[in-house]
Amino acid sequence: VPAMRPPSSFAFVRGLVCAAVLAAAPAAVHAQTFPNLTYATVSGSPLRLDLYLPAGATTPTPVVLWVHGGGWCAGARAPLAAYASPLTSAGVAVAAVQYRLTSTTPDCANAGGATWPAQVHDLKGAVRWLRANAATYQLDPTHIGVWGQSAGAHLALSLALSPGDPELEGTVGGNATQSSAVRAVVAYFPPTDLLQLGPDFALAPTTRPDLVSVVDGPGQPHARLIAYGGPGEGLGVIRANAQNPSPPWPELLARAQSASPLTRVDPTDVPVYLLHGAADVTVPVAQSRRLRDALVTAGIDHVYREVAGLGHIPPTDPALDQAARYWLVARLAAPPPDLVHADSFEAALP
Repeated sequence: VPAMRPPSSFAFVRGLVCAAVLAAAPAAVHAQTFPNLTYATVSGSPLRLDLYLPAGATTPTPVVLWVHGGGWCAGARAPLAAYASPLTSAGVAVAAVQYRLTSTTPDCANAGGATWPAQVHDLKGAVRWLRANAATYQLDPTHIGVWGQSAGAHLALSLALSPGDPELEGTVGGNATQSSAVRAVVAYFPPTDLLQLGPDFALAPTTRPDLVSVVDGPGQPHARLIAYGGPGEGLGVIRANAQNPSPPWPELLARAQSASPLTRVDPTDVPVYLLHGAADVTVPVAQSRRLRDALVTAGIDHVYREVAGLGHIPPTDPALDQAARYWLVARLAAPPPDLVHADSFEAALP
């Protein structure tokens, strides 16, 4: 998929009528919100989610797990992302989920929190909880998707691309008889290959070789995620020792690879929607390009949107969020709408 023109070139899309989900900047219509639902308790601390239900639903509704960003060390499930909130107007419930962070302070000042794979264990526990409690909240347990941005997109991909993986499944929240699999994933500007995150800053269009050693070094959020971000540590050190058979390098290399969604791509994966700004200097667009190439090789149903001029933020043109919502709803609705129609709309975007 070629690089996109600036978001302003999408103004024509606003005139298209492609169901309620595509209404320009639609106001979310929630029938009911259930805040602070405890889906698990870990070491005596509750993990919670906020559930937003669509208005007027007469049958069980699909549900999307929304995963916030924040470098794995900060961020919160509320307020719900502006791009995810309108899903309820399209008849899809949204569960905004809390997960354990790598820092115990909101300013990411320490690394005393939870490390990989605790975060994805939490998300999988939340999906199992949604299935176990589907009847209580009139959810469709067979149609669950996930959407995240930045670190949340990394976790959303890790969840979606690892069904049944015992390493990432965990036991958070119990409900062991329930599946944690999802049907589709939308990922906005995700890190996908941690070991290459530093070198990717030197690649065009990011072209910031001055940042490579910084990102490769200690104290970085992605290094803290895998518990190797202290003084003298960092992803660059692991990469430099990738062929070293002596401890601790094989274990650290395996941990970095485990935390990289790129390593989990295979031909059985669910559909993936990727969006990344070409001007992103927080997570280089090369990270999404790598995942796109792997999805192409594996033959996975996917959409790749690269937005010229966009930094590390959601799209500024509502049409882009609308396209992502339409794509996701088309793959979660039960019974599904005409996927050809949905894909034709996506294809109409230059």
